[in-house]
Amino acid sequence: MLIDGRSVYNPMASGVNWDAQDLPLEDIERIEVIRGPGGTVWGANRGQRVINIMTKSAKDTQGGLLKRRARAR
Repeated sequence: MLIDGRSVYNPMASGVNWDAQDLPLEDIERIEVIRGPGGTVWGANRGQRVINIMTKSAKDTQGGLLKRRARAR
C-alpha cells in the first residue's frame, strides 16, 4: 500500500494501520492498482500487486469543508 508513492506498510503489524492514517475520502483523487511483476518497480516484496492512493494537490484542497450530518431516524 502506498499513499502518494510512499509506503504505509508496517512490517511489525504485517499490514497497514489504517487508524493511524489521516486520509479523508474527500482528499482522494484516484486509486491506482498495479498488478503482476510491474509492482517490483516500487521495491522488494511487491511482486503481486501495488495499490497507490493518490491524493489531491494542496492547491485543489484550499479552504474549508463542511459536511451535513445524516439525521438519525
